[in-house]
Amino acid sequence: MRNKIQDIMREEPSAMLITDNWDDPVINMDINFNQHNARRAGLGKTDIGLSLLSVTEGIPVGSLYDGSILKNIYLKNIGYNSLEDVTVNSMLPNITAVTEEESIQRMLMDPERKQLLIDRLTSGRPVKEISDSISFEWKDPVAYRYNGQRAVIVQCNNAYGFTAEDTRLALEKKINERIDFPDGYSMKWLGEYKASTDSNKYLFRSLPIAVIFMFAVLVFLFRDFKKPLIIFLCLPLAYIGIVMGIFVSGKPFSFVAVVGALGLIGMMIKNGVVLIDEIAAQIKTGVEPVEALLSASSSRLRPVMMASGTTILGMIPLISDAMFGPMAVAIMGGLLVGTIITLMIIPVFYALFFNIKCD
Repeated sequence: MRNKIQDIMREEPSAMLITDNWDDPVINMDINFNQHNARRAGLGKTDIGLSLLSVTEGIPVGSLYDGSILKNIYLKNIGYNSLEDVTVNSMLPNITAVTEEESIQRMLMDPERKQLLIDRLTSGRPVKEISDSISFEWKDPVAYRYNGQRAVIVQCNNAYGFTAEDTRLALEKKINERIDFPDGYSMKWLGEYKASTDSNKYLFRSLPIAVIFMFAVLVFLFRDFKKPLIIFLCLPLAYIGIVMGIFVSGKPFSFVAVVGALGLIGMMIKNGVVLIDEIAAQIKTGVEPVEALLSASSSRLRPVMMASGTTILGMIPLISDAMFGPMAVAIMGGLLVGTIITLMIIPVFYALFFNIKCD
């Protein structure tokens, strides 16, 4: 399954640097331990493991620094042609060798046989005498898991000129067409897709609270519910410019674009507050309501557009950036179109909410 998905990635022109998180298989040595023979020889599994380690990888006995690099010192036993002939020695004397009745009788009859006693206490046994067989098998060194289940992470990068979402959609289509996952197997997209999905979830979960606080601030500012409602009704108009900017530029509507779109809320509210405050100020000075709507819209058009224009010009260097390009396009399009429409729509809503009629 892993190889099939990697083959699909290699065929896809928008994918590059294909790899996975599983290491190369390693040789696993399986020893059929004979417990009866090993016990008579006074040997255990630890003894046979250390003895085989000494003739294969070596036993680490210390370390030293080669400049600033720490290197281990290994003790290695050489001279064996077969692992079955490796001598296994015990870390403790073989007491069973001198507790047998026959051995005790021989030592009592010949007290000078001290060397025989020492040999019996310290002598080892070949691996083949304390094991029935030795076999080798290729196995994966580590079984990786994701959320407690065994998993293989196959990954790649998007090629130059393609976004990560473009590559993901192309691969998803081919994988769904060519691979049928058996029962018990499933596929899950991680990487940038998961990060973006999780971020959007957490972002929009807190958005209603932010909207409530912003509306409360506007109510406190105007001492009125109608004027904040007028501003909030104009906010969706900014997304006309966002859609146009994304469509014209060809940028994906990614997480950073969503952040830019949400950031427009504050800018649009600021423009609405400036316009409504000017309308209310002119009406308060005695100007006719209809004249106040027209005059405030024309007088506030230049400063509002100049403020929006500086922000739009500041976003230009980010358009070519792979990560922040979608955010820049979303802010530029939404701010340009949204500001113009807002300056024209707010007076209309103001007239409807406050029952201002043209004579």
